[in-house]
Amino acid sequence: MTSEEMGDTPNVNPAGGSPHTPGKDPKTQADRANVEAQLSRLREDVASLTEAVKSMATHGAQDVRRQAFALGDDVKERGEYYVRQAQDAAADLEEEVSEKIRAEPIKSVLIAAGIGYLYARLFR
Repeated sequence: MTSEEMGDTPNVNPAGGSPHTPGKDPKTQADRANVEAQLSRLREDVASLTEAVKSMATHGAQDVRRQAFALGDDVKERGEYYVRQAQDAAADLEEEVSEKIRAEPIKSVLIAAGIGYLYARLFR
């Protein structure tokens, strides 16, 4: 059986009517070159996007690091502020107690003795 009997017809070039080999047609070659050029541009775009993402991630990490250090410094400053505030309050209380003791020494001694007695009774 021949290929014509099987129903297979050779590829015929519409312009000339003669058979041609697929992929050898100038239009097909031009399309292939166009696709390859587009793929090349696409690869370049993907590489550019990859670099942009890396850059954004690096800058983002640096921003987060900078913010973390700033937050740490802020927490440290607030902690120091609260410690100073507590020290000032303790100093004020000490000064106030000292003034009351100087103003009423007998009363202060009796209060201290009563507190000492209760402490001794509770923790014996």
